Amino acid sequence: MSDFQFRFSDREGDIQTEEVYEFPDLLAAVEEAKRVLAEMALDGIPRAPGASLTVEVVNAARVVVAKVGLTLNVEFPSI
Repeated sequence: MSDFQFRFSDREGDIQTEEVYEFPDLLAAVEEAKRVLAEMALDGIPRAPGASLTVEVVNAARVVVAKVGLTLNVEFPSI
């Protein structure tokens, strides 16, 4: 088991929790980050083009080892 923390970024800014979670490996921590990102999106997707929601996975050495994000893109293709 490995220890990880999550850092969140949304419309309200950046938040890093002090809570430590144990996962079997990095891939399991990334799966949890994806689930958390989906919950964040339920509260509202980014409003401005280029804005994003992100969840960073931070290891025990406090290094970001993975980042999961959702970015809003708006395109107007010519018809």
